[in-house]
Amino acid sequence: MDLNEDSAPSLGSMIQAPDGGRGGGAGAPRILVVEDDDAIGEELVSILTTYGMSATRVAGWDAAMAAIAAEPVDLVILDQWLGRLDALTLLPRMRAATAAHIVILTGNRAETDRIVGLEVGADDFLQKPISGRELVARVRARLRRHGPTPPPAPEVPAATRWHVAEGARRILGPGGKAVPLTGTEFDLLMLLMQTPGEPVDRDVLSLRILQRPYRPEDRAIDNLVHNIRLKFGARRGAAIITTVRNKGYAFTGFPLAG
Repeated sequence: MDLNEDSAPSLGSMIQAPDGGRGGGAGAPRILVVEDDDAIGEELVSILTTYGMSATRVAGWDAAMAAIAAEPVDLVILDQWLGRLDALTLLPRMRAATAAHIVILTGNRAETDRIVGLEVGADDFLQKPISGRELVARVRARLRRHGPTPPPAPEVPAATRWHVAEGARRILGPGGKAVPLTGTEFDLLMLLMQTPGEPVDRDVLSLRILQRPYRPEDRAIDNLVHNIRLKFGARRGAAIITTVRNKGYAFTGFPLAG
């Protein structure tokens, strides 16, 4: 089937690439596809290579970060949900590691996710299902906006004595001792860390962490922040997460001293 036809199918149904030369030669745009669904991932790579791009695919977050570190790419197509992982929660890490365009592939139509994603490093969103023609057109349009991808700036840790072990979902303090956060507390802290120094309102926190709209009488987010502060130590915790009146909460950094 020719993807140039108006009837080009949407992602989610496997398509056959047209006969003819595949792309991916020297000088071709380098695309990294991060997609845990084998069928969709293979289809994305097939479409992109058919239209002159050099596309590779990985299935998970850790593999994506390793691929970016190993070789610069021009654009990343990142599925929002990799298993149970919402990639938006870690997007600032990818943004710090690469100057490539980052395009989120999502089936989620919520405006809040799109706004948050754009604020923390995404360049564009592609809504599932998407036709092969639109995929290629959107990728080409994004690549035309800037020249070749410059080498990424090195990521500098906010504090050398604290470490965020994302894979293990733990915060390690001086000496490697873990702060005993629950999974929900860890997710809340990671969300605040995406925009250090900038307040995140309770509406966003409730939707992203608790998957429910915030109500004025709902104290769940406040209680989570209180518990996180206590686990870092009352005085130190209050300095790590500050309350911004009428706006929400902000992450202000880990203390240098243990």
